[in-house]
Amino acid sequence: MRLKRELTVWSSALALSCAALSAGVAQAQTQQAQAPASAKQEEPERYGPFFFLRSEPDLLIYVGAVGANDMLNLKKALREHPTISTIVLQNNGGGLVHIGLVVAEEIYERGLNTYIPKDSYCASACSFVFFAGRQRLAVGRLGVHQISAPELTGEQAQFGVSDIVATLPKYGVSADVLGIMFSTPSKDMYFFTPQEIAKYGINRVGPTQASANGAQQGGGQRAAPAPAPAPQQQTSAPAAAPQQQTSAPAGEAKLPPRQPAAAGQAPVANPYLTKQPAPAAPSDEQKAINAAALMIQAGSGTNEEAMKFTREFYADTVDFFKKKRPKSEVLADKQAYFTRWPVRRFVVDQSTLRAKCENQLCMVKGIYDYKVSSPERGKNASGTSNFTYILDLRDHYRIVLEDSEVISR
Repeated sequence: MRLKRELTVWSSALALSCAALSAGVAQAQTQQAQAPASAKQEEPERYGPFFFLRSEPDLLIYVGAVGANDMLNLKKALREHPTISTIVLQNNGGGLVHIGLVVAEEIYERGLNTYIPKDSYCASACSFVFFAGRQRLAVGRLGVHQISAPELTGEQAQFGVSDIVATLPKYGVSADVLGIMFSTPSKDMYFFTPQEIAKYGINRVGPTQASANGAQQGGGQRAAPAPAPAPQQQTSAPAAAPQQQTSAPAGEAKLPPRQPAAAGQAPVANPYLTKQPAPAAPSDEQKAINAAALMIQAGSGTNEEAMKFTREFYADTVDFFKKKRPKSEVLADKQAYFTRWPVRRFVVDQSTLRAKCENQLCMVKGIYDYKVSSPERGKNASGTSNFTYILDLRDHYRIVLEDSEVISR
């Protein structure tokens, strides 16, 4: 009951940000004690971790964690409430990786928006859901790290890694973000700063339509709110609950309810948005570049984490430094390198990446800086190296050729 009351009170102010009414946010914070009693008494409808309030018919709040039945609960909520256009990610620390991926794909296919409100966070598997939004806005904290999926083993875990490689670029996630994700140990969490959110194009917000009443009263359109300052990188999801806002300022425009499609007609995606072209699908070349960048940067993890991902990156037979070798020999070579240099940092120079694809094979070339050390041996090395990969798009972007050469030390 306490959670329901908190959601009810908090949601009345949440709609302001989702409607991109930045001017109303400060005013709402000064009116926390003025919420009408009726708003506090509204009972949200619950669908597992999803909550729906009839007073905010365009919102569906996703709270807590990513669990086994989330896809079923999401579909039920969307079926019963076709007005929903925005998924609000409130203090969601992630959970089951494969469920996060399928929930994200459902949101992407339906053209829904995603939003992380101020004083909330979305981390780990929840980040997949956020990135899938047609329009997405992180005012709160967005956290990523290496995928850790104890519920998946063998080929299932392989699916998880390869699916991230193939799917997140489709959502418009940059190679820089993927590199950070795959170089942050699974026991840690990397929270993006507001500056990084802008730098990496994490937010994707276009103009929205104000309600008819708001337009008649001179409300018009307003720009999306600027992301609030977030804390610097943290190593665990914050436990603090979001600050509650109890009322929306009078006279502010709200989004009109979305009408369900008539029988026999194709549904119209997101009528709240001004008509914009859907984000262009990335080319095979861009997908290959993103995959290659994260493959290199994933080696920055611990030996165990680096090997876990390395096992998924290679085809059964690899042209490895100009010699055909089975995957087992390639992995043994990588394991020996990681053991020799247990502390590693690889940073890809994104400006050097080039790709050319033909017949479902993509050659990717680029340059990266490396810094490795062995505290036990008292040794260290650093420099710059080039690399060449050929990736097989038919086999989850796995490496069929690898070559590299140190160009400076």
